[in-house]
Order: sequence, then C-alpha cells, then structure tokens
Amino acid sequence: MTYSLGEVEALARKATRGAGFSWGMADEAGKTVRWLCRQGLPGAAALAGYLDSQQDAQGPDSPMLPDWSAAGALCPLICGALVSDLGAASVERHLHNLAWPILFLPHIGHHMRLAWDSVTCSIDDNVHISGEPMTPMASLVTLMQSQDVTGVACTATTRATLAPDVLATLNRFAARTYAPETDASKRSGAGAGLKDED
Repeated sequence: MTYSLGEVEALARKATRGAGFSWGMADEAGKTVRWLCRQGLPGAAALAGYLDSQQDAQGPDSPMLPDWSAAGALCPLICGALVSDLGAASVERHLHNLAWPILFLPHIGHHMRLAWDSVTCSIDDNVHISGEPMTPMASLVTLMQSQDVTGVACTATTRATLAPDVLATLNRFAARTYAPETDASKRSGAGAGLKDED
C-alpha cells in the first residue's frame, strides 16, 4: 500500500518517540524518512530496521574530531543532527560502527559523498547511489567533499510504499506513545466512542 510523504513522516516521528528518543530527535527522524522516501529510497524500512535492532546506539564520544566513534554503535539520527549542526563540508569525517548509514544520508548536503563497504552515495541536484544501501551496520563510513557524481540517480516520488512488516513495526513503536484507555475515558466518550451527542 502507498502512503503520502506526510503520513510516512508522522508515523516515523511517532515510532521514533515510542522507541525512547526525545521529541526533537523523533522530529528529525520523521524528516529523515520523508527525505529518503521522496528520493524513492526505503527510508521507512531502514528506520523500522534500526528501531527494531538498536542496542544503546549513541552519539560520538568526541564530535569535534574528524573520527567519530562510541563505546557501541553510532546512532545515525544523532550523528545526522550533529553533522548538520557542525557543517558537513567543514572536514572529512570517518564514522566507525554506524548503524543503518542510509539514515545518515539526508544530512550530508550537496557536493558531498558518503561511502561504506561497496556503497557510494553522492548528492548534487539529485541523489546518486551505487551498491546496496540497506546496510544494518557499517564498520567504517567516510564523508567527504566531492564534485564527482557516481551511481544511479534516484527517481523522486510523492508517495511511499510500505511493506506490511515495515508498517507493523512502525505501528508497534508508535503505539507506545498513545495514552492507555481507562474506564473514565470510555465513560466520557473519549476517542471514537459509540455515543454521538452532536
């Protein structure tokens, strides 16, 4: 089934919040997934995979240094927000043990290249990708300036297709943000109740 980019962004935001991230980081995740889906990339699937598997992923120990690492895996959402704040083009960066690096891609900016394993992503007026970007963990990801464009150009779209398992995972995390139903809320008709007094 296909969904509007706004619907996917809202679901990604709620799912990320339900996974324990702050509302600010959840908002970043929603925008990240929307950007990826707009490029025709499986942003929702990547987020579902990340939320389902994240084990204490965190930001870099020393974000001002060009090499980013942490005691465990690096969180692509935290690293994405950091590189946006610091300026992607300011210095070549090496990210060690970055989880789901495709979730980092929307933050790198124009005329930048992101590379890991056999994957290369570059951005000019379009996003170009070579290799299979759906990598759960990359031991080394390099971010650098580059005017060269390699890989296949992504095709922009206005809707996103979510596989049933991806939708189920995101809905499972999103449900954690909903207030539990109480006897009082049932009696007062909160939500889609059976009593219509309009």
